[in-house]
Amino acid sequence: MALIPWNPFRDLDNVNRDFGSFFDFPNRFLGGMSTPKVDVYQTEKDVVVKAEIPGVSKEDLNLYVDENSVRLSGQTRKENEFKEENAYRAERMYGSFSRVIPMPTEVKSDETQAEYKDGILTVRIPKMQPSKPKGRRIDIQ
Repeated sequence: MALIPWNPFRDLDNVNRDFGSFFDFPNRFLGGMSTPKVDVYQTEKDVVVKAEIPGVSKEDLNLYVDENSVRLSGQTRKENEFKEENAYRAERMYGSFSRVIPMPTEVKSDETQAEYKDGILTVRIPKMQPSKPKGRRIDIQ
């Protein structure tokens, strides 16, 4: 019998994996798709959102942008030839999804550009220029 050193953090990887799938459970149970995974980062001039949305056609995606958030929604559809009773393995998710992504700074929503390529949606939104403070110096009498 080999000794295994005690490590209180050993099971955290399993907990993280289980915890992530726990939040997908309602979507799986109700037949929906899990939410897309996103990266959000800033460049000097833009806020960039990249979302993984494989298997969804561009026509089935909806993108709404305001000054504070990006809302992404859509749906994946089953192919007509796929029949549950004939399935050997069915792991892909089908159905609707929606996700609201808060912006780290105020953006110019009317200048948004979006591109969908190879299952990745890239959204570039120019940042608002910081406004000058609205107060003014007052001379004390």
